[in-house]
Amino acid sequence: MSINERMVAVSKRIATEGIGKTRKNTHQGYNFRGVDEVMNAFAPLLADAGIYLRPSYSERTVVERQGKSGALIYVTVKGDFTFTDDKGEAVTVGPFYGEAMDSGDKATNKAMSAAYKYAALMTFAIPTEGDNDADATTHEVAPAKPAQQR
Repeated sequence: MSINERMVAVSKRIATEGIGKTRKNTHQGYNFRGVDEVMNAFAPLLADAGIYLRPSYSERTVVERQGKSGALIYVTVKGDFTFTDDKGEAVTVGPFYGEAMDSGDKATNKAMSAAYKYAALMTFAIPTEGDNDADATTHEVAPAKPAQQR
């Protein structure tokens, strides 16, 4: 079976189940699906199909912004994702960009997770319940200063 046939098989399986918004953001009051739900849904399907995933991230930008409660680190990354089978055949999808803010040391991890999540959702046309994540959520930050690379 070719890598494309394997990916179609994964797509058929995920299409019957989808990934619902089972988590709740208590601060802004919306439901969402996190990267954990996406990874938990895909790990067994990819393994059963004999596919493994190699992510590659580049074009990382970091800007420090001022929030109401202190500094926020805003990170964007570009992600490309290569699905490879046990024969060495591969399909690369991307780029998918991830963005995240964090007050600590997790902004890059969150941005990579966001890129992965949307790569999976779009590559496999995963049915999602309701709209796609919270568009109405905003972060109150001060105007950006000239970009700083870290």
